Amino acid sequence: MEIGKNFRTGHGVLIREKTVIGDDVLAGTNSVIDGDCRIGNAVSIQTNVYITRYTVVEVGVFFGPCAVTLNDKYMEYDVDLKELLKRTVEEEGLIATVSLVERDFNIITVPTLIRGEEPEIDAIFAVAGEIRKPRDKVFVLESTVPPLTTQRFGGIIAENTGYKAGVDFGMAYSPERVQAPQVLRDLKTYPKIVGGIDEKSGFIVSEVYSCFAPSIIRVSSPLVAEIDKIIENTHRDLNIAFANELARICEIYGVDVYEIIKTANSQPYCNILNPGLVGGHCIPMDPYYILSEVERRGYTANLIKEARRINEAMSNHVAGMVDGEKVVILGLSFKPDIKAFEHSHTLKLIDALRAKSREHEIVVHDPFLGNEEFDFKVEKGLYKVVEGADCIILATGSSVSGLSWS
Repeated sequence: MEIGKNFRTGHGVLIREKTVIGDDVLAGTNSVIDGDCRIGNAVSIQTNVYITRYTVVEVGVFFGPCAVTLNDKYMEYDVDLKELLKRTVEEEGLIATVSLVERDFNIITVPTLIRGEEPEIDAIFAVAGEIRKPRDKVFVLESTVPPLTTQRFGGIIAENTGYKAGVDFGMAYSPERVQAPQVLRDLKTYPKIVGGIDEKSGFIVSEVYSCFAPSIIRVSSPLVAEIDKIIENTHRDLNIAFANELARICEIYGVDVYEIIKTANSQPYCNILNPGLVGGHCIPMDPYYILSEVERRGYTANLIKEARRINEAMSNHVAGMVDGEKVVILGLSFKPDIKAFEHSHTLKLIDALRAKSREHEIVVHDPFLGNEEFDFKVEKGLYKVVEGADCIILATGSSVSGLSWS
């Protein structure tokens, strides 16, 4: 399909191929070859599958040396996506490769992390450093990044090749806005945000994504799209911090915080979330992408910073409420109904309990536990795990176990 003009000559561009470039962190490499955060991650592969099925673009996905075939390990509980991936591989020729080959249309979804309170986005720039033939191609960054990263990405390509973004090749930022285990639902529900480095880049990327996205929101620049992605999760972090602050206040007065929340939320302009621990790959990390950058520019985002402090302190606060020898924690995943133990708030809670007292016998239950090994006891049986418990902490609800805050 012809969707734009050649960046140098003004001739039509026929988009035939698309590549998702990533970084394999599970394999322990720093090469430019895997999906977002982990091998076969549902979030990083969703766009890949959709473009393969709903456009004329040929798709290649870059994975690590330990994943030369598409790995559905992390889609175990997203049955719809798992089945769609299987059909796409069989019917549309979706492939995995360890070679970085630039296509006409390239999507970068490498892992971006936080070390301490500082963003670690070396994988992004490693990708940029590997690109050698960008002319007349389009590059779309989807990983969560600090402001101005897309501009820096294009700058590295320009420095290495002499070709300029917006003149010789296209650049845009379009953040991932989906979450497992509801990747397909989110992809079909949420608008796709596109911030092109120029009008032509924005147009081309929007045309490709419009083949499957319910709608496209074109913003004025990659910078706007980058900040939007960060602020979406930071906004939720702030709201959780308010709920946690409210819970601490209710403790002082000896009243039920959930009764207060239910009553207050009967007012149409009030929407207080439930208090609790914050875990995962996004909400506890994304605020640091903006905090670190604005502080370098002489401004301290006090409200965002304090919200992070409040939420991080909740593990120690909950640990301080615990008494007794056998402490049972229900839920190891960072969110309900998904197998995702990395970056779980439960791990922080265990550390806090151990720091408080080595006398606690900590046992964790999660319905999605497999044969994983941990440095704490786990028990798959719900009724068995609570036998003889002195304290039970519901860290993460689950419809599988029938446990929820309600």
